[in-house]
Amino acid sequence: MEEPIQITSDSQPSPLLEPLLGIHSAPSLSWLADSTATAAERGLGALYSVFYLTDASGRLSAVTPASGPQKGALARLSQALDFEIGAVKIDPDERPLLTAALTDGRTLNIDSLSDALPQPLDDDRVRSLGRELGVASAIVAPFHRNGESSGLLLLLVGDGQTGSLGYAEALARHVAVALTNLREREAGRKRGEVDAVRWVYDERRFSEELGQESRRAKRHERPLSVLFVRILNLEELQARYGRFLAERVLRQVAGRLDDAMRDTDFLGASASDGFGAILVEADQDGADMAQERLLAGLHEMKLPHTDLPNLEIQLGCATATLPQDGETADELIVAAESRLQQRTIIQQDAASAV
Repeated sequence: MEEPIQITSDSQPSPLLEPLLGIHSAPSLSWLADSTATAAERGLGALYSVFYLTDASGRLSAVTPASGPQKGALARLSQALDFEIGAVKIDPDERPLLTAALTDGRTLNIDSLSDALPQPLDDDRVRSLGRELGVASAIVAPFHRNGESSGLLLLLVGDGQTGSLGYAEALARHVAVALTNLREREAGRKRGEVDAVRWVYDERRFSEELGQESRRAKRHERPLSVLFVRILNLEELQARYGRFLAERVLRQVAGRLDDAMRDTDFLGASASDGFGAILVEADQDGADMAQERLLAGLHEMKLPHTDLPNLEIQLGCATATLPQDGETADELIVAAESRLQQRTIIQQDAASAV
């Protein structure tokens, strides 16, 4: 029976837990902006929020939220400001504090609203904002990831809300991750060959690649192996924690498998709960070593940006090698999946006996 894999979690501020689900599952930029605004209001107590992305010219452009309530909130803010805040781009060079935040990835509290908004405000307008909307200051939280900032979240808050600085920074980190994932998913859809959930090559592309490699290996009389990996308790995780977390587990496993593979190997989706790896120039011993290497990496895996208890996942793995187990791609797949099925049944029987 395969050894269970422990996934640990990083703790995050509790006010954000429920709103973060909408952020990570947002299907588009407009819904990401909408979900972020909702999280800022419910989790941080922000009065208003504006979602900015850095455009090709280096300026900050607002993303219009998807829902009517959030659009209405921006309309009320624009009316109080006397300009449409979602239509005015910000030049960071004219806002030194924003430039500092974007460069360093630091979340800042800005007392002067004129230093945070797209257009400067006179003292009368600032006082008017305080009277009409209760706005006292701003928090700027950049979307910082891998050493770069792709935009920022502008939060307008009332008196006593500056203590939310750490929460705002945590929220922006989650948005940065969701933004990266959203862009990668969209790029994969445009290529038409990436699995939308696991973000690896889809089954069709995997099958095509295995067909080419098996013909090449047979022609040159060289070994070739395939490795199939299944998450055996994926349905249980989905039933307990929801579809979103189950998909996160799939993507995390995919990332760790990809990191542990050689440059000459190929990773793709298999069925709805697993992966297939093409191991070029690998005989049976090589396939066994590859399986050990890939599983060793998974044992060190963590699931970041969650506040859930440790999760246990169970993996089933099986290999097949050309020419011992078959001479075509289809024969290799049948051999590997047959072994995987047998091991899964044995594991289930062992679990029932406990």
